[in-house]
Amino acid sequence: MEALGNMAYCAPKQISSFLPQIVKGLREVMNDTHEKVHESAIQAISKIGSVIKCPEVGDMLQIIIRALSNTSKYLNECLKLLLETSFVHAIDAPSLSLLVPLLDSGLMMYDNQAK
Repeated sequence: MEALGNMAYCAPKQISSFLPQIVKGLREVMNDTHEKVHESAIQAISKIGSVIKCPEVGDMLQIIIRALSNTSKYLNECLKLLLETSFVHAIDAPSLSLLVPLLDSGLMMYDNQAK
């Protein structure tokens, strides 16, 4: 996990096409019961977030990381913040790799409530 986080920081253009798979894998281990595994996953996601060029997403990075690590507790707060944000800058691949899983979770939650 540390290597993945470092790769995103050192070679963001080369790794950007793989970020959706990397973030998906990191999300799976974020909920690990072992504290060191959980912390390593959060650090790796934070390093991915450090290469974000979109200032709007960068400003809400901590909330995004909390929502990725615990969607049942923080997803609504993060989605509300995203809805209230006016995006004036381009959204780059690292930003999308963090936002799309949250939007997907929100849509699935909405779909389940509608049924």
